[in-house]
Amino acid sequence: MSAVEAIRTDAQALLSDGRVRLVLAFRERAGRRIPYALVDPAAAEAIVFDDGCRQNLAAYVTKPEVRAAFPVAVLARPAVLRSLVVLHAESQITSADVLVLAIGPERYHGPMDLAAAAALLQSEYGDLAPDPALLARMRELAGLDAAGRSAFWREQLSRCTRCYACRAACPGCYCASCIVERNQPQWIAGAPIDHGNYGWSVIRAYHQAGRCTLCGACEEACPQGLPLMLLNLAVTQCVEEAFGHRSGYDLEGRPLIGSWDAGDGDTFIR
Repeated sequence: MSAVEAIRTDAQALLSDGRVRLVLAFRERAGRRIPYALVDPAAAEAIVFDDGCRQNLAAYVTKPEVRAAFPVAVLARPAVLRSLVVLHAESQITSADVLVLAIGPERYHGPMDLAAAAALLQSEYGDLAPDPALLARMRELAGLDAAGRSAFWREQLSRCTRCYACRAACPGCYCASCIVERNQPQWIAGAPIDHGNYGWSVIRAYHQAGRCTLCGACEEACPQGLPLMLLNLAVTQCVEEAFGHRSGYDLEGRPLIGSWDAGDGDTFIR
């Protein structure tokens, strides 16, 4: 039995025996892979999974429509598993709300709860590394001086149309009211102008500190092709170096943002 056939069989079983009321997976439409929410066991025959399934389905579990259907099952590769672990650690979901259909680069692991998913991540996917091409781009950018890096980002971010597709694609962007939409006071200009674009993109990346799993969904969703993963990777590397923190491996871990420890370093203070 192929991995996709096994996923279909497990999705059918989970819906048929009532362990979940909804399955989040992917289906094909006009040659593309799109998110697929199914409640009918027979509909599982349309599930597909391959390299074209790039969206992070964890972004849907905080939506009111999906919450109303808990418990749900989510088809999840390692980066998505980590996103679900982060959401649990941030008290956005509970272990009773979500099961996963866990699939890795080489094999399908089957249905499991979040505790088992966290254990799987630690045992088999603890050494996940960023894409080599992304690391190479990061090294190239790091080789520029401060003025050069600033010019690079201002040129890139000038193309942003403020469509917020990156926000919609990210599991970590679940706030009911986003700072960019507040105008009393207005912290970030809402129009697609240089300083507003710069402020939005930097704030978005910083709000994912200790939370981003480098799934790539934000960059994949961006219609302007902005290199958002460079920002995400820069913040992720800083977090790991400064705090030894890797997001999405500890189901009960305290979120990095909002947490404080007496042993935290203070070398950043000037």
